[in-house]
Amino acid sequence: MSAAGDKAPETAAAARVPLAGDQVSFVLCVEANRLQPQGLLLCESIRTFAGRYAQSPIIGVSPRPELALGTEARARFRDLGVTVIDEPLNLTGHPYGPINRIVAGAWAEAQLATSHLVTLDTDTVFTAEPRFACADVGVRPVDMKNSASSGRDDELDAYWARICALAGIALDDLPMLHATVGHDLIRASYNGGFAVVRRSLGILQKTKDIFFQSLAEDMRPSFGRGTNVKASTGLVGSAASEWWGSSQAALSAAIWSKTQDVYVYEPEYNIPVHLLVDASRSWPLRSGCAPVLVHYHYLTEFQHRQELSKVLEKIGCAPRTSGWIFERLGMFD
Repeated sequence: MSAAGDKAPETAAAARVPLAGDQVSFVLCVEANRLQPQGLLLCESIRTFAGRYAQSPIIGVSPRPELALGTEARARFRDLGVTVIDEPLNLTGHPYGPINRIVAGAWAEAQLATSHLVTLDTDTVFTAEPRFACADVGVRPVDMKNSASSGRDDELDAYWARICALAGIALDDLPMLHATVGHDLIRASYNGGFAVVRRSLGILQKTKDIFFQSLAEDMRPSFGRGTNVKASTGLVGSAASEWWGSSQAALSAAIWSKTQDVYVYEPEYNIPVHLLVDASRSWPLRSGCAPVLVHYHYLTEFQHRQELSKVLEKIGCAPRTSGWIFERLGMFD
């Protein structure tokens, strides 16, 4: 683990005291759609594999009233000790799904009591005990460049300059880092599917403020590209795809507007296994280290399960843990 960029001193892993279980709350979105089985798998994995955090509070936020969970699903979450919150936090009707994560995080930051929040994309699963560092923020870089900027000659730099202005920081306040899979050198852009934040700093509320200002200004980082992103819930459509990456831009700028104590987790965290199906791609796990948090995207769908099995083996997931995951995939059918 290390500090991000050169704006904060590098800190050895041993020097970082891990957060205790009662200092952490997990926050995810749950809805009556594909997020329902994803959420159940994630929450059960926390209770099974998260070690010191196995009994930490888990909050499942349902931010769109029309997609509130049904009675049976609520009972299953309740059996896992998950508190399901129904709040009309996203009434935008916008097709860009990560808005739900943004508003859920801001709500949790204002309402919960633990010192730190772990915000997670619902299509993730813990496969070993995490070690959450006592830092203001803990993150992983984005997997690919996509809507990030490589610097002043990048056509996306103007977009990032405006995002930083909305955050009240200079563009160069963002350190440079490498994308985890594409390896491009980019201005700091962090994966929104895994973040550990000190609640008192208001980073998630700031993220919401920046994003909604960018929404009001119609700041689409992928405008006119004609892409159709495949997310864990399927193809999102061209309208949502034009916004892809904007939530991560807002998060990254919000982080650096609040603190320089930014802790970058090791490659064991938030592994984008859907990108590793490509045989030419490897993942830089450290020797002797098992994967901790797997981000599977759409690989739990029936037609992709053979790929999921192979890539879990590829990253060194224990056969017993892979078997545990596959025993539960029937709820996706």
